[in-house]
Amino acid sequence: MNFFADYLVGRYTKLLWDNQLSDPFPAAVGVEQGSALSPILSALYLAPVLWKFHTKRPTDQLIFYVDNRTIIVQSKTWEENLKKLKSFYAVMFQLTSALGLVLEHDKSEAFHFSRKHGDNDPPVDLGYAPHTGSTPLKPNKIWRYLGFFFDRKLLFKEHATRYARKAFLAMGAMLALGNSVRGLKPKHKRLLYRSCIMPIALYGIRLWNYDGARVKGTMKELTKIQRRAAI
Repeated sequence: MNFFADYLVGRYTKLLWDNQLSDPFPAAVGVEQGSALSPILSALYLAPVLWKFHTKRPTDQLIFYVDNRTIIVQSKTWEENLKKLKSFYAVMFQLTSALGLVLEHDKSEAFHFSRKHGDNDPPVDLGYAPHTGSTPLKPNKIWRYLGFFFDRKLLFKEHATRYARKAFLAMGAMLALGNSVRGLKPKHKRLLYRSCIMPIALYGIRLWNYDGARVKGTMKELTKIQRRAAI
């Protein structure tokens, strides 16, 4: 308790401007962004949430990346899945509230996965404002999670296309490094291309480049990058 109190209670700081140092003043701001204590406290708070949840809902999945939570449920029908999501969210809200944590309902996102042709994309009534009643939570068409872009059919065309374009723009900036007369040597430019541009273009390649995958359009984008780099 004394260890945590050193971070959270009776804190003071000073400001240095050129050679002038201010008097100490209170800085009771809690655990600020980037603090070394932040991930430790997150783990301590979220561990009982995860444990309690899995004792209540052992068949469902709840994963955390620091303070970002992901709820995963699956069913054979949309009606059953929507009920699960709403019930799941209620349990999550009860557990976090009991620990003094706050769920920001307006930051919630929904995403449905389905390979069925012409399938609908139903909204979700979370049971908490603003996503309830006549204003349910509308699912996203593309879901970005930890740098990966998911589409509803898990084809990852959007993911591959976005990173191919990002690599193309980054490669265009390499023109400022020199030409055939001055600047970096071609050997060094090649090294930069392979070490800096290619990892961007091929980020998450195992998601979409596998046996049987239709990658003709995506490979065409990568070919453009390769040709531009050679020129």
